[in-house]
Amino acid sequence: MNDIVMPKLSDTMTEGRLVSWNKRVGETVTRGEVIAEVETDKANMELEAYVSGELLEIRVQAGDLVPVGTVIAVIGNAGEKGAGAREQSAPVPHPEPEPARAQGEPSGPPAAPQPEAAAGESGAAAAEPPAAKGSKPAEAVDLVPPEGEKQAPAAPPRPGAEETLPAGEPKEPYRPEVPPAGAPPAASPKGPEPAAGAGREKAAPLVRRRARELGIELAQVRGSGPEGRILLTDLETQAKGAGEAPGVPQPPAGRGVTGTAEAGAAPQEEGPRPLSRLRSAVAKTVIESWSHIPHFTVTMDIEMDEADSVRRQLKQSGKPVSVNDLIVKAVALALQKFPQMNASFTPEGLQFHNEINIAIAVGMPDGVLMPVLTGCQKRSLLEVSEEGKRLVERARSGSLTEQEMHGGTFSISNLGMFGVSSFSAIIHPAHSGVLAVGAVAEVAKVSSGGLSSIKVMKVTLSADHRAVDGAYAAKFLAALKEILENPVRLLI
Repeated sequence: MNDIVMPKLSDTMTEGRLVSWNKRVGETVTRGEVIAEVETDKANMELEAYVSGELLEIRVQAGDLVPVGTVIAVIGNAGEKGAGAREQSAPVPHPEPEPARAQGEPSGPPAAPQPEAAAGESGAAAAEPPAAKGSKPAEAVDLVPPEGEKQAPAAPPRPGAEETLPAGEPKEPYRPEVPPAGAPPAASPKGPEPAAGAGREKAAPLVRRRARELGIELAQVRGSGPEGRILLTDLETQAKGAGEAPGVPQPPAGRGVTGTAEAGAAPQEEGPRPLSRLRSAVAKTVIESWSHIPHFTVTMDIEMDEADSVRRQLKQSGKPVSVNDLIVKAVALALQKFPQMNASFTPEGLQFHNEINIAIAVGMPDGVLMPVLTGCQKRSLLEVSEEGKRLVERARSGSLTEQEMHGGTFSISNLGMFGVSSFSAIIHPAHSGVLAVGAVAEVAKVSSGGLSSIKVMKVTLSADHRAVDGAYAAKFLAALKEILENPVRLLI
């Protein structure tokens, strides 16, 4: 038999959440086949099987958060199923039944021998009225690994597991958050479904994550998307409806009518809300950067009339590009002239990179993702545009892979679409700089005694003072300004 463990999918990952299973116990699995979806601290990723065989056990259910290295499933041959159940049930339950017989008199004896009875043949039906009767070996396999002596840790008997918790001594190590949240409203009618059906509701990983943060069961949400797919707007509607019904009387203690909706959306009286995994990852990254990187900033105005003219002409010819695409390509050309801005500081010295991989900041409801446009020095403007659009769409749908967010050498953060004139951004720990882009605005310009209107964009470079000095950063911005104000080079 082969153990499938929670993989370490990034350098900062210490735990992962099992989003959904694509396979059920007893189904055949081939090497390289996607068997589950895992949520890391930055993205949702597909988990592929590294061996072929039959899925003998599922030890971690959808929604559970477990440390890296935890065994989440077992793959083997069909004949190994019974032997595997006896092997694993022997070492774990043995220490528990003996003290249970000595201590608990009315309820201890029936509850303690359960694992042995299920692993064998006798006594299972009498002691397990709520559990399923059909698959005794599968229950024995599922019940031992996660908790050690729990009666029903597998997903189908989840309601039964809640009933047996008071009778048994142990408590679940990493599952206590899931049953309390889902048990009262939907444990009995829909308890077996969530674990058994991996894709029971049509929703993107980002939507599922947002539903967990809002405490909403996707099974209770009516999707308004294609084929009933659940969208973020459906979750917001559901959250407002839930806030108006049960949650209204408590929050508006001193706020009157207008405070009702606000309190339902963000009940501050209940104390701080736990951070989402993405928000936690962002917090950790910016703290590391701000604590260790000596930032300094340089700001410059860039006239964008010519660049905007090129953009409009390309759009008319059926090749639309955005202002951000022009900036990414221009930054790639400027970095070729100033390689120190494309380097990384290390205790041993500057690590120069042959590739220019530009990370683009994409805003999410609960944080920021930084997909990486690789090999920008070799891509044409249209290729930069196409790849950038693809990465942004994948980021917003929550389907970025860890590889698509690794290997960046420089970053760009653009808030111009929000009307922000200028701002300074925080440098990614592995980079030497980040370019903060403001909005393109029309301003008055006096030239040769005449007054004219021009389009100007403010850019602010945040640089690592350990890698570059102010003069070097200023020259880099001057080169960027020259490229964007004479954008013909972007088309070559």
